Amino acid sequence: MKAKRIYKHGHGSDEQHKQDQALFSHLLEHHEQLHRETQLLENGIKSTTTADTPELAKVLQDHVVGMEKRFGMGRAIRSWDPLFAALFEYKDEISMEYYAIEKGVEAVLTTENPKLVELIKCHDETLHGFVNKGFDAGGEESPKPSWL
Repeated sequence: MKAKRIYKHGHGSDEQHKQDQALFSHLLEHHEQLHRETQLLENGIKSTTTADTPELAKVLQDHVVGMEKRFGMGRAIRSWDPLFAALFEYKDEISMEYYAIEKGVEAVLTTENPKLVELIKCHDETLHGFVNKGFDAGGEESPKPSWL
């Protein structure tokens, strides 16, 4: 029996949420054409995610822009997932910088709060899971910090 999901920050169904979800679904569907590398930093991560085709790279870039907007506005996604709920709870203490590159996106996530570095790294591990497993990872609860 599937566990009931509890949405801590609401469950979106507006047009922007539908667009964001469509982009995410497209990326999960084509996950085998995505590549992600991460460099661990003392206060966070620097990652590069690229795609095999220009079309998929554009979807990836559009997805990241959408997620950056949602994060900035506090419009949660996956609020049933404790990791994502925590990301939105601590969003004001996390710096997110994204750069479109030729085949995808480079991202730098950092924090001045040592406790939140583990949260950022768990988020990175989750994104690697999406790239590696696609829809199989999409419904799984993310890894979470030991303090969560």
